[in-house]
Amino acid sequence: MRTRFVIAALMSLALGAFAAQKPKPPKAYATKQGTPLALRDFLNKRCNACHNSVQRQGGLDLSTLAFHPDDAKSAAVWIKIHDRVQSGEMPPKGVPRPAEAERGAFLKTLAAPLIAADETRSRREGRSTWRRMNRYEYENSLRDLLDAPWLQIKEMLPEDGLAYRFNKVGDALDVSHVQMSRYLAAAEYALREAMAKQSERPALIQRRFYAREQRSFIGPAKFTQFNGSPERATFPITGNAADLPALQETGPMTVGAKDPARREQEGMGVVASAYEPLQPKFDQFRAPVAGHYKLRLCAHSFWAGPESAQRWWRPSRTELSAGRTQEPVSLYAELPPQQLRKLGSVDIGITPTVGELDVYLLKGETVRPDAVRFFRSRPPNFRNPLAQKDGQPGVAYQWLEVNGPLYASWPTAGQRLLFGDLPVKSEGKGRVTVVSENPDADAVRLLRGFMKRAYRRPVQDDDVQPFVKLVQTARAAGDDFTDAMITAYAAVLCSPSFVTLEEKPGPLDDYALASRLSYFLWNSEPDASLRSLAAEGGLRKPGVLRAQADRMLADPRSERFTEAFLDYWLDLRKVNTTSPDADLYPDYYLDDYLEESSIDETRAYFSELVRGDLPARNLVASNFAMVNDRLATLYGMPGVEGTAIRRVELPADSPRGGLLTQASVLKVTANGTTTSPVLRGVWINERILGLPVPPPPPSVPAVEPDTRGATTIREQLSKHRTQPTCSVCHAKIDPAGFALESFDVYGGWRDRYRALGDGPKIVGIGKNGQAFAFHAALPVDPSGILPDGRKFQDVRELKRLLLQDERQIARNLVRQLITYSTGAPVRFGDRPKVEAILDRAKPGGYGVKSLLHAIIQSDLFGNK
Repeated sequence: MRTRFVIAALMSLALGAFAAQKPKPPKAYATKQGTPLALRDFLNKRCNACHNSVQRQGGLDLSTLAFHPDDAKSAAVWIKIHDRVQSGEMPPKGVPRPAEAERGAFLKTLAAPLIAADETRSRREGRSTWRRMNRYEYENSLRDLLDAPWLQIKEMLPEDGLAYRFNKVGDALDVSHVQMSRYLAAAEYALREAMAKQSERPALIQRRFYAREQRSFIGPAKFTQFNGSPERATFPITGNAADLPALQETGPMTVGAKDPARREQEGMGVVASAYEPLQPKFDQFRAPVAGHYKLRLCAHSFWAGPESAQRWWRPSRTELSAGRTQEPVSLYAELPPQQLRKLGSVDIGITPTVGELDVYLLKGETVRPDAVRFFRSRPPNFRNPLAQKDGQPGVAYQWLEVNGPLYASWPTAGQRLLFGDLPVKSEGKGRVTVVSENPDADAVRLLRGFMKRAYRRPVQDDDVQPFVKLVQTARAAGDDFTDAMITAYAAVLCSPSFVTLEEKPGPLDDYALASRLSYFLWNSEPDASLRSLAAEGGLRKPGVLRAQADRMLADPRSERFTEAFLDYWLDLRKVNTTSPDADLYPDYYLDDYLEESSIDETRAYFSELVRGDLPARNLVASNFAMVNDRLATLYGMPGVEGTAIRRVELPADSPRGGLLTQASVLKVTANGTTTSPVLRGVWINERILGLPVPPPPPSVPAVEPDTRGATTIREQLSKHRTQPTCSVCHAKIDPAGFALESFDVYGGWRDRYRALGDGPKIVGIGKNGQAFAFHAALPVDPSGILPDGRKFQDVRELKRLLLQDERQIARNLVRQLITYSTGAPVRFGDRPKVEAILDRAKPGGYGVKSLLHAIIQSDLFGNK
């Protein structure tokens, strides 16, 4: 009952404060004036013949449409009219077109009152809606506040709502009792994770864990040869001793050699990636506490040849498949039951190679290595696609060295923030209590210090008192000092002053500006430098603001911006929501290395654009790509080895370069079985060109894919477009999508579609160990005609056509960044300011970093 009472008190405190601070919705009102004469004349002459009370084409009746720019619904209709006339879509083809002077006068007359109404509304209410942090921001804020980078709390919180594509818009970020309950649970978990788990510094582990002593390596091992047929190579883990034939004398199940020198060289060889039932891990190690660790993995690649006279495969360093000198190995942290989290990747050479990783582990996590280039077994009758007549490639794991947990200081920064220098007493089983001789005074002192650090503005005594009372209430209910303080700290971390971004209409004060900048570029709270500048009132100076933005972009924490922005702008977070079909695309099925590499590529590519201030046109086309060995194989780029993503120059005729042809983008715009020019065409129009596409009518059925290969998607869409309700939109959507038909569901180049059923099968074995079941079907036709009549034959020509309007590409990027950074979409009244941002960056070809700086210096960013 006491727990329920405390939770109820916290929720009442937090929700009550939310209700007190949340502004009332704006009052809608409309002016009494009618439609201006200049507008009526144009509409009567050019538009009303079709858009009247009788015909109402497009559901629009202009003859009775009132002109109320101060009313949001009325303004939305007039903005749509403005944009259709401006784009030349209206009046439609075949109807007499207005002279440019007449058209320009109409647009100017219509735009002026719409802009004025928007500016009035912004001065009164602000552009953006009051909002709370999303769960990305909340997790990062707690990590930085408590100096606990290992915290994993995002998944503890409900999914955030989306508006205008992003999870940063207040209109979609509601607050409910359920939401607050989850925030409270996450906050308490984070606080207890950040606390010291014992009174003394945890013992430092410096130990090597040998592969041949791990149960998960030895248990499922089968020491066999090739079973008499090179094509039927058994894949299970097999022993090897780095060219030490004497190891055979010890017998296949001997665990560890007595000779220390030989023990260092022994290993356990694998010829397959980690997958059921083979899931090797260094299970003798489990992280004793959450924290910072250094890992060193020693392994080497080898060529496993069949040996008829012995039970062991003969390892060879002189024979490698296809001349490879490196094998990629990824390491994962694992919590039961099989919860995997990627830690990083290392490259393994033909001689024992030591790869090093700096990682953060949760308590209880162990480390699982995975030779990611190899295949993953799927029954029945699987075969190794990498096997040749004389053997197959393998990786021998020798040992994992663990050094940690590592601490910059003791007590930790999180412990000092929560409990200062108060002594800690161990109660056993990871339970500690903080000893206070004067709980009342300590509670006030500690809460004030914590809130000064947690809140992103100055803290007053009135801010502290409600939480002091909460400590007193919890202690009166029977909690000890430690638990009572955790209760109050959790309430602080769920209070509006922490959870919400406090902004008032008009220019942001320095504290709010510091927060807006940090939640833009770091997705987290301002650091000490930003807080100091805000306190001095110097952050708004253009030179200072620019210098801070440069500093923050150079900081590793800017990776959070890249990840979160791309996750929602490009839907990168959806890369793993579908799987390549096991029959149509067995060469991609179960390929985690490709999935992870594709995400890394897009993030590295955007970071390269920012770092080099490269022109925005690189979003469409570039003369370089960011790849590793797996992506280079997919893209047909020879000579790239290793797991590291690096910049590689492209030949002049390459179809690659830019976002459109990256594996991640082509994956999220496909369903794993087939590709659709509609989905990819919508994606290009909305994500790259900034041209909104209306949703399909609910009564129109979707085009069903033909996996038998009797018809192409182009032929199916041709029939679909004969319906009047479909043809207009598809004429805009499909052409760009047709150009991407040269790429399959994961971005591999194709000249023909794949199909199942009758037909000569393509020879090959998939990553799942099964023979290909598909055949080459009808040829791909990547040509198209853009809505303005321009033709292209393939994706190369499409890119050249799109780059004829570089400003539109930059304009769309600016609009996406403004929505992401300010929590509000670009309104009609903001458009002149967007053009000013573009003008500022135009001399440098709309460099991406220049656009970021111009946004940060703009009134759109500096005002609520």
